[in-house]
Amino acid sequence: MYRYGNVVTDKPANRAILASQRRRLEHESKLKAQRSRQEKKEQDGRGTRNNQSKSTFRSILPIILFLPLLSHFLTKSYTFGLSPYFLPPLRNYWNEFPLNPYKIQLRTFTPQELVLYDGSRDDRPVYLAIDGVVFDVSANRRIYGKGGSYNMMAGRDASRAFTTGCFETHLTHDTRGLNEAEQASLQHWKSFFMNHEKYHKIGYVLNPPLTDQDPIPEPCRVAEPDAGKDAGQHAPGEQAAKKGKHRPGPVQ
Repeated sequence: MYRYGNVVTDKPANRAILASQRRRLEHESKLKAQRSRQEKKEQDGRGTRNNQSKSTFRSILPIILFLPLLSHFLTKSYTFGLSPYFLPPLRNYWNEFPLNPYKIQLRTFTPQELVLYDGSRDDRPVYLAIDGVVFDVSANRRIYGKGGSYNMMAGRDASRAFTTGCFETHLTHDTRGLNEAEQASLQHWKSFFMNHEKYHKIGYVLNPPLTDQDPIPEPCRVAEPDAGKDAGQHAPGEQAAKKGKHRPGPVQ
C-alpha cells in the first residue's frame, strides 16, 4: 500500500492505516458501480420511452391519416365541417400574436379616414366597423360595396343599426338605451364578423365621445302597410332576421 507516495508495509503499527485505505477503496468502488448501474438504468429507461413513443405514434398515424378521408367522404370537408368554428379564432389569435413575424399591424382610424373605404371606389378595400372594431369586408363587395344592399353600413361604425335594423336613422355608433337583448344582438354581430372566414379585423375607429347633450336616437318603428292600428310593428331589418339571422341586421 502507498500513502502520500510512500510504501506502507504490513506491519502491526500500519494495519489500521491499511484497513482504512481498503475501506475507502471499497467504498469508492461501490459508488462507481452504483453510478454505472444508475446510468445504465436511465439509458434503458430513455430507450424504452423512445420505443414506446415511436410505437404509439405508429399506432395512431393511420387514424390521423384516415380521419380527413372519412370527413371528406361524409361531409365533403377535411375537418368534418368544423373549419368555420375553430380556424377563424385561431387565425385571429395568430394574427395578433406578439411572436408572429407576420403579425397584422392594426390601424387606428378616425371616422373621416374610415369613410374613405365605403366601397365607392373599386381601387380601395371595403371596411366597416362595429362596436369600435374595424373589419375588412372586401370579400363581399357585392353586398357591402357600391350599389350593394348593405352599402350604407360600409365606411362607418353603424353599431346601432346592426341590432335595430334601422338602416336610415340608426347608422351611428351610439348604443345608449339599448336593452339587454339588443346588447346581446350587438355582440352576436361583432362575433360574427370577428370569426368569419372571409372577413378580417384590421383595427379600431376612434368614434367621437357622446355627452348628455347628445340625444339618444329615437326608436325606429315602421307600421306594416294596410294593417290596423293594433298591428305589430317591426324594424326594416326584420326581413334579414327571417332569413335565419339571430337578430335584424345585414346578411352575410
